[in-house]
Amino acid sequence: MRRTKMISPMALGVAVSLSLGMPVSALAGSPEFSRTAEEWARLRDNVLEYGEIEDLVYEYNTTVLNNAQAYNRENNRDRREVVKGYMDQAADALDAYTYTSSPDLLVAANQAEQAAENNVLEGDRTASMIGYKQTEKGIAKQAQEAMNTYFRLQYQLTALEKERELLAATVGSVQGRQSQGMATYAEVLNAQQSVQGADSQIIAMKSQIEDTRQNLIITLGWKQGDMPEIRPMPQMQMDRISAMNVEEDTRKALAADYTLQLDQRKMNNSITDSNKNIYKKTVEEDKQKIAVAVNDGYQKVIQAKNSYDEAVLNLEVETKNWNAANTKYQLGSISRMEWMQAETALVKARMDREVKNLELFQAMENYDWIIKGVR
Repeated sequence: MRRTKMISPMALGVAVSLSLGMPVSALAGSPEFSRTAEEWARLRDNVLEYGEIEDLVYEYNTTVLNNAQAYNRENNRDRREVVKGYMDQAADALDAYTYTSSPDLLVAANQAEQAAENNVLEGDRTASMIGYKQTEKGIAKQAQEAMNTYFRLQYQLTALEKERELLAATVGSVQGRQSQGMATYAEVLNAQQSVQGADSQIIAMKSQIEDTRQNLIITLGWKQGDMPEIRPMPQMQMDRISAMNVEEDTRKALAADYTLQLDQRKMNNSITDSNKNIYKKTVEEDKQKIAVAVNDGYQKVIQAKNSYDEAVLNLEVETKNWNAANTKYQLGSISRMEWMQAETALVKARMDREVKNLELFQAMENYDWIIKGVR
């Protein structure tokens, strides 16, 4: 069990009873009855799976929980009451200005009228919910990207460590040649500096991996220092690409886009014709941006697919090269250094394929998020 959570006042009674049977840290944003026991067990174990991320964000992310509490605290005043309040203030100030001619009162009246126009979403609980949901889904998207990055960095680290082995062997080889008068001290020094450079890269990469892991688990409700098991990424499914239809998916994205929904509500809530026209223009720009985003997202998927295919072909080549080098090494026709070079090239090609696989997976996910309203 893990996760330190904020408990909403409405859930306090439930929290007290639950805390008798489980740690308070296991409590989530939803009441216990909202999910099955199996679902809660999956979310409360010390294991992170990619498919759980959206649910974990909803139940345990601090920002999402705070937004839910803020939404529950918002009063239920009709938006028309909010606007009327501002306009009444403006009318009172104008009446006072008529009798006093005070410029301050005229400024106050103008400010009240402008406030009624500027705060077009104040009191609009539907808009609040859209904004909070947009934040929640944006956090989920970022968490998915972080998990993808976490594994990509590990593949890159493996390639770096293999390259470091080859560089270390090169130092020994150059030192041996130096002892025979076939290499200079400068060559030895350069080889040693290459190893030091690789060591620095490895240290930096390990630090980046840990930072990514920490940010990921904290986003999903674990505490700093927790060590949940992070399961491998899902297998990539190529048929997702063939199912993409830019024209049809653009229509879906237009219906789902959170920014567009908010701007449409601003347009509908606007008081003056001039501002209504401004928001109408913004809505049209949103629609154009969404269409561009869908098309760009699709093109990035195709580009990532091409890069992945190239990595697959390169791995096939390096596999053949290593098989040939291994045979020659067994026969004694090439040196150990030549064999290590072939092996290093093979490992790097294998890791590059894995990285390109995850990059393609992420491109597909980004495309899907656009369709779901998150750009």
